[in-house]
Amino acid sequence: MSEFRILPPQLDADANAVRFAFDCPRFGRFEETVRFAPHARMDAIEEPVRSGLLTLAAVLIGTSYYKAAPSGRVSVETPLTRAARRLAELAYGPGLGEFYVRNHLPYPPALEIAGPQALDAASPVRIAPERPRAACAFGGGKDSHVARAILDAAGAVSEPVSVILSPRVGERLQSMTDAPLTLMTRVIDPRLITLSRTGEALNGHIPITGINSCLLALHAAACGQDWVVFANERAASEPTMQAGCHPVSHQFSKSLEFEDALRAAFAAAGAGLDYFSVLRPVSELWTAHYLARRAPAALDVFASCNRNFVFAGEAVLADGQRWCGKCSKCVYTGVLMACWLTPERHEDVFQSRPLHDPANLDHALDIAGLTGAKPWECVGEAREVAAALHHLASDPAWADAPVIAGVNDQLGQRWDLAELAATFAGALDARSVHRMPPRIAAVLQT
Repeated sequence: MSEFRILPPQLDADANAVRFAFDCPRFGRFEETVRFAPHARMDAIEEPVRSGLLTLAAVLIGTSYYKAAPSGRVSVETPLTRAARRLAELAYGPGLGEFYVRNHLPYPPALEIAGPQALDAASPVRIAPERPRAACAFGGGKDSHVARAILDAAGAVSEPVSVILSPRVGERLQSMTDAPLTLMTRVIDPRLITLSRTGEALNGHIPITGINSCLLALHAAACGQDWVVFANERAASEPTMQAGCHPVSHQFSKSLEFEDALRAAFAAAGAGLDYFSVLRPVSELWTAHYLARRAPAALDVFASCNRNFVFAGEAVLADGQRWCGKCSKCVYTGVLMACWLTPERHEDVFQSRPLHDPANLDHALDIAGLTGAKPWECVGEAREVAAALHHLASDPAWADAPVIAGVNDQLGQRWDLAELAATFAGALDARSVHRMPPRIAAVLQT
């Protein structure tokens, strides 16, 4: 059986970087370098914590290279705790579910995770800090801004951290916040990029949140921080589609199941930090409401449109533009924010009128669950989107917008309209399971 090999990571202390190497059965050796922020010294992390966290990062980063030519066996050449092995099974299984389905590969895959066994590291004694220090993932969208506002309200000291692939991405992210960003850089093997562009290697979505989580855990361990905080929403646990009887999710590495696997793997590595999502228990409407009412300064800098990170071709946004106004992410975010903004303020924020553009109706039908499958994007629960659209249809300021009116005519084909009204009415109060510390949960109750 052919196998994909994950080789031992190599620390370059002088450059404060780590080289991750992989051997692919068809294409041979790949190597990726991750450069950490100057103040996050990798050689400051004590063994065996550093080795354990580097192994987790290697396993997750490996998905970028494994997908070039998938094999039935993933061999990790550094020891794996039981929790690390489980994380690998999830990363290379449902974590790559979208990749398998969209490339017409068998799903679930017949997959073996091989590697030497490691014992769990000793768990450090945790004392709840009076003022926790947090590495907070920042991606520029509404969730990132709300996460930082919640951490501030809880009395935590938060450092916004972004994992970037190029300086241009870092510049674009910095334009989406007034706070200074800490950046770490992944330098992808250029041969993988070439193989993907020529079509020789398979390409597709990877568990990127899992990769970033492991890298932020290394950053936090190096800086002596208490928390690693992401803004993964409850909706991330909802599948995008079904492949036969198996759920497939674009956002699997944002799900509660994957969060639990990461928490267990970090603990087994001996990392004395708490990893959690700050938005897990609340609705997307709650998050939109919090941004509009309690963090309004972010409205004129945040952006969720993926075209912010396109730097060549016709899809490039014009200077100063943050929203294309024509993609499912723009329509999705536009629907949520419309519930709390006037049409005039909405146009200022989104730099266009996405809900007044009839060409966006198909996007709205997709995200409201009226076409059978969600788009392959980070969008929320179909029921909640449908509830927001139903609410907007009853608002005189929004009812005549072509996208709102067009969807409203079809909502009753799938949804009970009374249930949608109840969903919207309870959206700000509903809470679900989470892994947050009590002081964060208390902020979400206010």
